[in-house]
Amino acid sequence: MKAHRRGIPRLTWFKLAVCICLAAMAASLFTPYPAQMIRALKGEPEQAPPDSAAYPPHESLPAEQPGQEEPAPPLTPSVPGKEPEDSRLTTPWTPERTIALPPVQYPPFPPVLPTKPAEGAMTNIYELARGLNLKTQVNFQPGTLASRDREAKSNYQMTLTLNVKQPKALTKKEDILNINPKLGAMLPGLSTLFKHAKVSPYYGQLYARKQTEIRKNLASLLKLLDRHNYYDTETILETTYPDTGRKILWLQSEMDVVSDGSDGDRLSTMPDKILKSSFYQPSTSYRWKKRTDKPNPLLKPWQQRLASYKKTLEKAPAAEKPGLRRKIDHAERVIEELKRYSFLISEYDPFIVVPLGVVNQSSPFSPQFGDYAVVIVGDKLYPALVGDAGPRYKTGEGSLRLSREINPKAGPYSRPVSDLVVSYLIFPGSADPEAGPPDYEKLAAKCQELLHDIGGMGKDFKLHQWEDLLAPKPPPAPKQGSGNPAETPANGQKKADAPADKPAENPAPAASPEAPPAPEPGKTAA
Repeated sequence: MKAHRRGIPRLTWFKLAVCICLAAMAASLFTPYPAQMIRALKGEPEQAPPDSAAYPPHESLPAEQPGQEEPAPPLTPSVPGKEPEDSRLTTPWTPERTIALPPVQYPPFPPVLPTKPAEGAMTNIYELARGLNLKTQVNFQPGTLASRDREAKSNYQMTLTLNVKQPKALTKKEDILNINPKLGAMLPGLSTLFKHAKVSPYYGQLYARKQTEIRKNLASLLKLLDRHNYYDTETILETTYPDTGRKILWLQSEMDVVSDGSDGDRLSTMPDKILKSSFYQPSTSYRWKKRTDKPNPLLKPWQQRLASYKKTLEKAPAAEKPGLRRKIDHAERVIEELKRYSFLISEYDPFIVVPLGVVNQSSPFSPQFGDYAVVIVGDKLYPALVGDAGPRYKTGEGSLRLSREINPKAGPYSRPVSDLVVSYLIFPGSADPEAGPPDYEKLAAKCQELLHDIGGMGKDFKLHQWEDLLAPKPPPAPKQGSGNPAETPANGQKKADAPADKPAENPAPAASPEAPPAPEPGKTAA
């Protein structure tokens, strides 16, 4: 039997040849060089076209003229035994120009939309403008149908929790010296004062009223007492100096500014910004009966305000009338006070403000309006009066005159001292029997005497001396040589001026035995 010849079958060779041809045809469709591939398959050498240098690369051929036919391309000379070829098949392809396309901006992929609401707790912390850190937490819990859940208020409610640390009153001498190290040298009796000091009940009452104020306004964060004003009192101490029995109410706090008060007897005109202000209060708690017929400068603006309230009341709707009637009653009371009393003026008088729940109480340590006080800031001691009462939940206020002396940058909206470094030494029961306008010389002398009753004042320190800015100024003395020329003698010597309290006297006649001697100045003849 004849053995089979090993190798590739003829049918397989045929299939391979067909595949190569198909591949060549497919490649010719995607290449710009079909002629070169055909010559390569035929085994012919590469030929350059005769007119290849006629047109340089990257240039377009001449445009066709209308009415002219495009000449037929020349045929390549035929090779013996072969058919002539079209020159277009042998001309290489060259690009006419290069075009730069702008980058393609693809839109961002859309976020993945949630398929269901999230559940659980979400917490955030915000710092409000009033010095309050607000921590919010939202708890999302699974419920039932929306038509059912909306009927129960507990399904959509908020629980607000405010965490407040309650401070303790300062009681030790070492602690007060940490606040102001110069107090020991300024007040030699400081050790004795703190040895007998105890925390005043007013301190607990003050912070209890702060708590009440917070509970009242907790639902309105804009009215809530801020952190600065909550921690505005370091201590309130009651102490008695044993050697003299002098009582002191020591208040350690900051200093805000009060800018109220008016007095037509001493200041008959005030600037327009005060006359037209709806916030300026014309009165202070310390007052006295008017001593002149000069009207208060704020009387007329308040009378105009009262007339405006009454005119508005006539056409006001029923819902607004109760509020207008309250404004009318208040304006009538203010007008009556301005007609009868004079008050301290914050811009000119040094005084302090104490809480309404501390002043005029039955305690022997309760200050009264008109009591003397010494305000200590740093190494300065300022005499002052207890002149006004402020909110029950706040301490530490001084008049504009006192505030600007401590800090020239202070103003109605800028406190002179923000830290709790101001010591208010108030002497209860030291007010004068009769109220009246401040006497600045008496103010300094009285405070000097009161400091002496609690151990005196250090030799290197002295009280601040206030100048009375509203006191009438004496007329300036006439300059030398500005007199009447008619009164100057011919010799150029000026006559001796007569005493200011009496006119110049004529020379007395010679004494006679019958006439009595002339009386001496300041005495009356017998």
